[in-house]
Amino acid sequence: MKATAKYFWVVTALFVSQVLLGVITAHYAVDGQGLYGIDIASYIPYAVTRTWHTQLAVFWIATAWLATGLYVAPLISGHEPKFQRFGVNFLFFSLLLIVVGSFAGQWLAVNGFIENLSLNFWFGHQGYEYIDLGRFWQIYLFIGLLLWVVLLLRALLPAFKDKNLKSLLFVVVLATVSIGLLYAAGFMWGKTPT
Repeated sequence: MKATAKYFWVVTALFVSQVLLGVITAHYAVDGQGLYGIDIASYIPYAVTRTWHTQLAVFWIATAWLATGLYVAPLISGHEPKFQRFGVNFLFFSLLLIVVGSFAGQWLAVNGFIENLSLNFWFGHQGYEYIDLGRFWQIYLFIGLLLWVVLLLRALLPAFKDKNLKSLLFVVVLATVSIGLLYAAGFMWGKTPT
């Protein structure tokens, strides 16, 4: 459970970053190419700030869900499975890699550094609202959500011995699996034929 503390710090950092990018994005409507006279459009164009702003909402909300589930599951069952800390830490560093990798890919794509459209789709910018990250990063995030489901189920399993908790646990398990699978809806759209 202690291993989840860093998740909550990251949630805070992602949220603050989203607010700051929201300020910059909104300011583009007033100043066009800059922020209080500072030309930032050549470094962070509007398309990047808007993409990152909406993407950060997905990331901080997802990270908060993951952290809460990972913290609460052992609390409910009174048991932390072997290697749970390793799984929690592995998932954490995977999430950091997804955020940094997808943001770098989006910046490179919007600024024209990824000219190959297939490569752009996979590692750059898909161009779909809230699912802007490249398909590789989207798949990686989905695998992370599935890992989260496994980590939660492992931690909750011993609690099923208590007959008084079974109905509540069933709802928690159903919600966990549903949250993990919800993100799969983003795979319905593919690459636009060229």
